[in-house]
Amino acid sequence: MWKGKMRMEENIKNLMIATAKGAVSVFPGGGLLAEYIGLVQSSIAEKRMADWMEKVEGTLERITQSIDELAKRDDFYTCLQVATTGAMRAYEEEKRILFSNALYHSAVDTNIVTDKKIFYMELLNSYTLSHIRILQYFSEDHFNSEDRVKRQGDMTIREVGGTETPMVGILEHLPEFQADPDIVKHITGQLISDNLLSIIDFSTPVSKEWARRKHITPYGKAFLDFIKNAPYE
Repeated sequence: MWKGKMRMEENIKNLMIATAKGAVSVFPGGGLLAEYIGLVQSSIAEKRMADWMEKVEGTLERITQSIDELAKRDDFYTCLQVATTGAMRAYEEEKRILFSNALYHSAVDTNIVTDKKIFYMELLNSYTLSHIRILQYFSEDHFNSEDRVKRQGDMTIREVGGTETPMVGILEHLPEFQADPDIVKHITGQLISDNLLSIIDFSTPVSKEWARRKHITPYGKAFLDFIKNAPYE
């Protein structure tokens, strides 16, 4: 039984390695390009692969199904390939963590059809972490009525009325975008186009409550749930 488990774990590692090699492969070249690719594979790809394998092993430990059971599932095999390809292309560890979360949910969320699981992973592969952070921002209501209450000495002043655009709240909560707010509009437009967010107007000031309300769609929430932290059993 133990030998069988070890053999199945080795098969999964072999699959990941083979997939990773395909993810970083390029058309045959020569000279400086070939030298560069060789150096990249040893200095970057191997480190990413080691990190990804560690994360997958941690994910497998949280899944209640045995390795033998997972080995019989075509859908998990495919999801592992897609996740490995995406993880090897991700230069941030944070994004590899999201892929490991997605791999966990691909195994345990049996109510999601395989095509949708793969689509979610491909969506994650096409998005930057900025996409995920902006989507996460719009998944929450950021209006707090207490923000309108201000103290000046012994006096309490409550602000009434006032308008702003959604950009004000975004830059307040995600200050890394202050140098380039236009990228926020571009990314938000992509998320709207993919039906993850409802339509957002950055040009017309509205009440602070309306400007900071959540704009995520049910589809967007389902995607975030798919890549959220996998719980420890």
